[in-house]
Formats: sequence, C-alpha cells, structure tokens
Amino acid sequence: MTDNTSHESTEKDPHNVSTGIQDTQGGRRRLEESDFRPDPEIRARNENFMMTIMAVSFTMIIALILAMSGLTSAFMADQVKGLRLVAWSMALFVPATILHLIVAKIWLGGLVTENIKKNAHLLVISLLGAILFLWALSSNTVFVFAGFIGANIFFPLFGRYILSLEQPFPKTHMGSFNLTPFSRTSMIMILFIGVIVGMGIGMEDAGSQATGRGLFARNIVAKRIGMTHRSIDLIFYHLIKPYRVVEAITTARKRGVAVRILIRKGTLLVNASDIQELLRAGAIVRVLPPDTPSWLRPYLIIDKRILIQGSKGWADDPIPFQRQLVIQANLILFERIRRMENTFDILWEHSKAVPLLQTTSPSKI
Repeated sequence: MTDNTSHESTEKDPHNVSTGIQDTQGGRRRLEESDFRPDPEIRARNENFMMTIMAVSFTMIIALILAMSGLTSAFMADQVKGLRLVAWSMALFVPATILHLIVAKIWLGGLVTENIKKNAHLLVISLLGAILFLWALSSNTVFVFAGFIGANIFFPLFGRYILSLEQPFPKTHMGSFNLTPFSRTSMIMILFIGVIVGMGIGMEDAGSQATGRGLFARNIVAKRIGMTHRSIDLIFYHLIKPYRVVEAITTARKRGVAVRILIRKGTLLVNASDIQELLRAGAIVRVLPPDTPSWLRPYLIIDKRILIQGSKGWADDPIPFQRQLVIQANLILFERIRRMENTFDILWEHSKAVPLLQTTSPSKI
C-alpha cells in the first residue's frame, strides 16, 4: 500500500501550496523572509522614527556645512565674520545632536551605559574645544584662528560621543539606512557644499582688497570704521578732506569704541582743528617720538583684526611711489596684522599725549 500522507498534508496546507517549497528529507517547510517581517504597526513605528532620525541627522549635516563655510570665508575674506558663522553652526549642531539622542532613546528604549564613562574623554576634550572657540569669539584677540581649532575639535568629538551612547538602529525594511553626519558620503557633501558656500560669502568682501586713492578710498575707510565693534588704532600724518573719517571716528566713540591715534609733530599744525574734534569725542591722540623710523607708513587697525595700510593713498593727487590703501582681514594674514599691532603698541608707549585745548578755532574743512 502506498503512503499518501505526505501528499495529502501538502494539499491541505494552503501555506505550503502558496510557497511550494518543502524540505524533501525532513518534510518541513523552509523559512522565508516573510516569516521574519514584524507586525505592520511595529514596522510603521520604526519607519516613522527612522525618518525622524534622518531629519535630525540632516540638520546636523547642515550645521557642519555652515561650519565649513565659515572656515572657507575666513581664509578668503574676514576671519571674525567666518568665526561668527561657525558660532551659528555650533548653535544649530548642539541642539540637533541632543535631539538625535532623545529620539534614539525614545525609539530604542535605552542607552549604551558603558559608553558614558568609556568615551567620557571625548566629551571632556570637545568641551575644552568649545571653551577655546568661545574665548576667540568673545575676546579682543588677533589669534582668531584658535577659534577654528577649537571648533574643529568640538564638532567631531562631541558628535561622536553623543552618537556612541545610542543603541544600534534596526532596519525597518530591506534597503533602509540611517543617514549619519560622519559617514563618508556625508563628509564629502559637507566639504564640497561648505567650500562652495564659503567662497560665495568670501567673494562679497575680499580679504585683501585694494581701495585705490582719494574720495573712493576715504569712503571705504569711513565705512569700515563705522562697522567697528571694539577698537580703532590709527597712524596718520596728514588727512586731506578728513571730514568723513573724523565723523566716522566720532560716531564710533559714541558707541564706546576705544580709539588711539598716533600723529607726527607737523600734523598738529596741518590738522589741528580735526585733532581737537577727535579729542573732544574721547579719542586719545599722541605724537610720535622724534626717532620714529622713516619707513613707518600710515595704517589703521580695526578691532585688532582688520588692517588698512597705504602710503598716501588717502590723498587726491597722485604722488610718485605712493601706495594704494589695501584692506587685509583674512585668516592667512593674521600674523602680519599681529606684528602691525605690536608695532603700534610699542610706538604708543613712547609717544607724548596731545592735550585738549579749551578753545579751538572752527574747522576749515
């Protein structure tokens, strides 16, 4: 008699009929991918959390792009402007990273507790980098590049520490992935887009910009003085039609900007009324010592980070061998700006103060 039990059970099992796959030796069905699929509600929940995690991760990537843009613009144009852009990126990156941790904790129900102490050194070093960044941002220093060093320490270490506390993310379905801000693809995108955006910002305000001579140059100088936040250090020998520059310095003094001015002895006669007007506004004016080097040329340092230098570029008439005014403010020239500031400080210590007269003649300008 033929045993048809196996054949009959196959016909009566609709699941085996649909799959049509059976182990010929053991008589048991082989497991398929569909058998491991989670409950539809769980799968929908996982996909919603995954989309949220990807959105937060993309926000972190945007913050890193802003940081790269700030670094690029600092090399091209203005170092402090680039540092402020990095500050905005840090203000976006920190809450986005913490939100990433919160979402992961709610989704997965816990943290990798052993990594809290194991990777604590990453958190400590990243916070030290943040302190260095905040010092460079808030202090009146020429060492602005230290802020970028601190930011480059903070971003990867702080992000790595927070992400190390999260449980591994499950795949919601075949082909799903988690967009992380420190993957190879993300870093390439951050570098590429960040440099392009930074170059666009840098082109708006060139870091080494020739301003020419005469009225055009004086207007740019007055505009730069009007943007001053902390300090103005100026050496000049003769101001032709100085009312724009004097008015800009006077307005800056009303905002509390510290102003130091060095002049030659002959300038007291040539620009006497303008110097007295600056003294009344609160600027401190001193006369250079007699043994001042002959190679010293007029220049202006704004906020200890922007150098405006030239020979007699503020004059209207062309003079042989005179140099145009040049504005230098990018990160590459920080050492030159620092040396010029040190030179000013040395000359300032050996100069004689100009007194404020009680009665002054009206300006002839």
